[in-house]
Amino acid sequence: MPDPERIDRRRAALIAYDVCRRALTPSDPARRAAMRPVLDAWVQMIELARAAGVPVIYTTPVSRADGADVVMLPTDLAAETGVPPLTNAVEGTAEAGFPDEIAPAPDDYVFLKRRPSAFYGTGAAELLRMLRRDTIIIGGGATNRGVETSVREAFNLDFAAVVVRECCWGSDAAAHAYSLDKAMKMYARIRTLDQIAAMLRE
Repeated sequence: MPDPERIDRRRAALIAYDVCRRALTPSDPARRAAMRPVLDAWVQMIELARAAGVPVIYTTPVSRADGADVVMLPTDLAAETGVPPLTNAVEGTAEAGFPDEIAPAPDDYVFLKRRPSAFYGTGAAELLRMLRRDTIIIGGGATNRGVETSVREAFNLDFAAVVVRECCWGSDAAAHAYSLDKAMKMYARIRTLDQIAAMLRE
């Protein structure tokens, strides 16, 4: 079995899951302040990846302006809240783009995403195989929804996953913690930024 405290940078890629302005630099000042540590963590993580020669793959969650592709399947949460089970930014708007601090570089990859998984309908899995990368480093939000969905799918696709703790967020603190500390441990390694920096240096 491979060393769990090592990442082969030649076989790894970073997935910056849904790190769009809508999530990381929202218009509400209190929420923006609360998200600042996550944005700062992403600045560090992306710098680490680029310094290590690890490809950076961005996803952003979008739907059409007319709502034709909004998921309207019946779910308990939708019934309880009156909100569709999946709400995205409108494709082409500023909030679907990325904060200046972590804007994609010319060599990075950007995928528009219409479902919770980083892989479903995006082409990200095909890109990873083309680049001969079988390990993903991933973070984003919500932890217990999209990140966990992507980690489970990565496992099904035979990609090893390493989740960056500080780069994850969620509005439900208990669900966020459970996903990191319990649920995803079956499918991935959960590590801090400092640990990942060390793993990439090995």
